[in-house]
Amino acid sequence: MTIAVAPTIETGARPLVRELLYTICPVLVASNVALELGWIHDELAKVAARPLYLRSQASDVPWPAHYNHASDRLIRDGGNSPAIWSKADLRPTVLIGLTQAQPAGKIIVRADDDIYRVADLKGRHIGLYKSQRNEKIDHRRATSEHGILAALAVHGLTRSDVQIVDVEDADSHAEVPAETPAGIWAQRRASATSTEGVRSAEARALADGRIDALYDYSIGVAKHLEATGRFKVIEDLDRYPDWTLRIANAPRTISVSKEFAEANRDVIVAFLRAAIRAGRWINANPDAAADIFYRTTIYADRDEIARALRGYDLVPNLSAQNLAGLAIEKKFLLDHKYIANDFDVSEWADASYLEEALAGA
Repeated sequence: MTIAVAPTIETGARPLVRELLYTICPVLVASNVALELGWIHDELAKVAARPLYLRSQASDVPWPAHYNHASDRLIRDGGNSPAIWSKADLRPTVLIGLTQAQPAGKIIVRADDDIYRVADLKGRHIGLYKSQRNEKIDHRRATSEHGILAALAVHGLTRSDVQIVDVEDADSHAEVPAETPAGIWAQRRASATSTEGVRSAEARALADGRIDALYDYSIGVAKHLEATGRFKVIEDLDRYPDWTLRIANAPRTISVSKEFAEANRDVIVAFLRAAIRAGRWINANPDAAADIFYRTTIYADRDEIARALRGYDLVPNLSAQNLAGLAIEKKFLLDHKYIANDFDVSEWADASYLEEALAGA
């Protein structure tokens, strides 16, 4: 189903005001900060346009569009798996920016188990998230599967050396409409169930003894789990120099409906100008940015967010390294049947929008 958002015509002599439908993942991307600081609204206003949040719509249809890009005027900033899926199997989009700002991931086990390194997991059960929703790509599963296999490979193990156990989750999207992403994630935090400080489905499975290890790629979760005294981290993939270990649902993608981008180039460039400005501000002000990301992401520890930001560049780019990383993730999704069709990442990317935005930022 395609979500059509009609442009609005103002009365009197004022010009046509175009609406750009947007959606942003609850992760470390500059668009989240640009929105909260009003810079996206400001830049779009300069070209007679305004932003409209996808999930501000009073319908049960919008949330799947965050994953399947079911709109003819949508810009999406966030994890790459849904963007790759949409491009490969669903509809034409243009890749206009990338951001690499995701931890490589950690392997976590119970604190009282005699497991001290990944090699000790041979023959053991590793939990793998599985969504019960079929309307979208299972991006959490894809990210975790990629990370688990990478951790095993670093230690000379393969999938056949361990037992992968599906950990099913309802993957609810029951939040009521909100004007901005922060309104959605505030509802998500308020409704999150916690048992003795353990929230995620995989962590509950680990605590209950259904699995022996989990993979976590969030920010602050491992610290929180360790603080309960019940869990320990036995591997942190960020300690290795191999940058490809950080490739899973990142580098994050800014993608936009192709026809809309071509017909409204100035609107897309304006959005990117705001994101570039925000990225530079984040790089210079990680502590202040952490306060904003605490409101706009799923990460629950301001200090850990600030610490993570010091190691990332939040200015959108289309660097050769990030494009290569995206190609690695696309191949993983294809090889593991998360997507059905192949495509050339370099042909998907159009650097001209970013180049124009950088020239005017």
